Amino acid sequence: MAGRFTLGDWTVSPELNSLDREGQVVHLEPKIMQVLVVLAEQPGRVVAKKQIFQRVWPDTFVSDEVLTRSISELRKVFEDNPREPRYIQTISKSGYRLVAPVIEESRPSSHWKTSRVVSVSVVALAALLTAVWYLRPKTDGTIQSLAVMPFVNATADPPTDYLSDGITESLIHSLSQLPDLTVRPRSSVFRYKGKDLDPRIIARELNVQAIVTGRITHQGDSIVLSAELVDARNNRSLWGENYEGDVSDVLRVQRKIASELSARLRENLTQEQKAQVSKTPTADPEAYQWYLKGRYLWEKRTPDGLEKARDLFNQAIARDPNFAQAYAGLADYWAVAPDFLRVPLSESLPNEKTAALKALALDNASPDAHLAMANAFCDNWEWLNAEGEFRRALELDPTFANAHHWYGLYLSWLGRHQEAIAHLQRAVELDPTNLHYRDNLGEGYQNARQYDRALEQLNMTVAIDPNFAIGYGELGDLYRALGKYDLWLLNWKKKAALNKNLYRITLVDQLSQAYAAGGYSAAVHQIIQLQKQQLPNMYVDPANIAYEYAALGNNDEAFQWLEKGYAERSRALQWIQVEPSMDGLRSDPRYTDLLRRMGMRQ
Repeated sequence: MAGRFTLGDWTVSPELNSLDREGQVVHLEPKIMQVLVVLAEQPGRVVAKKQIFQRVWPDTFVSDEVLTRSISELRKVFEDNPREPRYIQTISKSGYRLVAPVIEESRPSSHWKTSRVVSVSVVALAALLTAVWYLRPKTDGTIQSLAVMPFVNATADPPTDYLSDGITESLIHSLSQLPDLTVRPRSSVFRYKGKDLDPRIIARELNVQAIVTGRITHQGDSIVLSAELVDARNNRSLWGENYEGDVSDVLRVQRKIASELSARLRENLTQEQKAQVSKTPTADPEAYQWYLKGRYLWEKRTPDGLEKARDLFNQAIARDPNFAQAYAGLADYWAVAPDFLRVPLSESLPNEKTAALKALALDNASPDAHLAMANAFCDNWEWLNAEGEFRRALELDPTFANAHHWYGLYLSWLGRHQEAIAHLQRAVELDPTNLHYRDNLGEGYQNARQYDRALEQLNMTVAIDPNFAIGYGELGDLYRALGKYDLWLLNWKKKAALNKNLYRITLVDQLSQAYAAGGYSAAVHQIIQLQKQQLPNMYVDPANIAYEYAALGNNDEAFQWLEKGYAERSRALQWIQVEPSMDGLRSDPRYTDLLRRMGMRQ
């Protein structure tokens, strides 16, 4: 079933992953929509679970919990009671059945009689004229809401996505400065990336009056860029332009597009307003290119990508020492370096704090700079200062998904689980394509000891992208906390294999052998031995060794390593209050004293 169809009171649009009921639009995760489509193809019939798995997850092993959650999410949308189903019925030990009527939208067949066609046409014309009358634009034609769609990378070269994504985000920011104009945030529009859809459909989905579209062709050092503003109320092009030039012209072209669009949207702007719209984070085109590339690579969170991102941020700063966003990007690099590059916090923190302070000094109104400062305070165990910066970043931009994400983790580490989960969920809502946010929402559930929800969330995350290595690592940690040690090691091995990390693959093989020979205790002893062997050659966080001793019940050794972590302000100590292996040590006076010295609240 490729096209739209009606299901009960709802109109379902599979191509948009959305449902509509009397103007109420609900967006579904792509896999959940696929489940619904499979059921809708056979209305009234029982569809076996095996068949759904084969259609929706053909090349991936996923547990029953993933399908159960998908059905649960659909029932929430439909407000359906599983005991008295109006939409989806569970057939015990078999599958599911769609009980609501399904009507597939179709065009009238060509063999209708002429008189019938004429009759329908007259009625349709009358309806159309009525709709045009009631939905006509205001007399002055002023656009009051618009969406900048992700610019299409016509080169079809993923490494150059940084250009198309960067221009889109910059235009969203620039046009948001116009008076009396609502511009949909990045989080609302990027779910349409890669989809060739009618602007009128998108406008209806996003409840906006106009759409900005564009495409970039990148060949060597040359680019061709086109942009268009369409009034979705009448599908009329209000403005359009093509630009050709060098890659170094992107910043100038971006300013030109923002200036021309703003002039078309608002004719009587003051000089101050014009300057605000045309304002760019840097006047140096090359610095801007390096910054965009750095941000693109930083989001990948791979060791090689992160190192290149750091170099690109530094190059951008060297070209323009007043480029605040580049300093915020550099601070973000140092913030994740301990987790992904095994950099000691004693080395990363001074660099992180220096870069964050410089970003704030250059632009105190930048949400990115305040978020960078919040993370630096976090790493320095200045918890209250960190919270103030998180809140300030969200005051400046309430739709800043990354700020909700990091603030959620901060709250989770401090044991404020209800608040934490709310912010982590908000990050996923704002940017549903970001797998890191989905993964960390699963971590938030685990930290709150909501293991069933954590398992559902993490299984769903790796089902969305079976090559997301980090997700398998988090899933392995969860299975370990649940005492399912075979699945713990299996998921750790998947992570190592996807990362093509031969050292980690060998390590997990050794753990598996130790577990097979002596059980869980033997596997933990093996981890400790391997960690200590690494110490002369690479950084190992002392708190991680402490947590392994805690898992064995060796409290004295655990506290010795915790003290080493305290002495060097270990990154892993930040989640001491939620680490499962520490549950048996929380009544120990040494634990309470350590929290007191770290400034943490229990």
